[in-house]
Amino acid sequence: MKNRKSGRVITMALVLLIGLAAGSALMVKNSPAQEAQKAEVAQLNVNFTVADNLTALKGKTVTVDLSSGQSLSGTVKDVKNGLVYLEKLVGKEFYDALVVIEDISAVELRVRKQ
Repeated sequence: MKNRKSGRVITMALVLLIGLAAGSALMVKNSPAQEAQKAEVAQLNVNFTVADNLTALKGKTVTVDLSSGQSLSGTVKDVKNGLVYLEKLVGKEFYDALVVIEDISAVELRVRKQ
């Protein structure tokens, strides 16, 4: 009788451990929405204005080429009133910039991985 009780306790403990391991694995797994968001790649759209493209790229790192010939790379923080706010400028991480959208001649964006 004692062996049966020990066997049941061990079996129950194993079932519990397997259940916990399976539950942990499920909790770590990304949801389908998270997977889709990961697969979503930032893109430029020729049907949008420069301002609309920049608005869609909030939080992404872009390079804007200005009509003066200068280029600025940074993370798009905000777009409004004819201006784009770039933060954490590349090579000048402690600097931000406000750029007049009319002065932008091109927007560059990394859209592919190697």
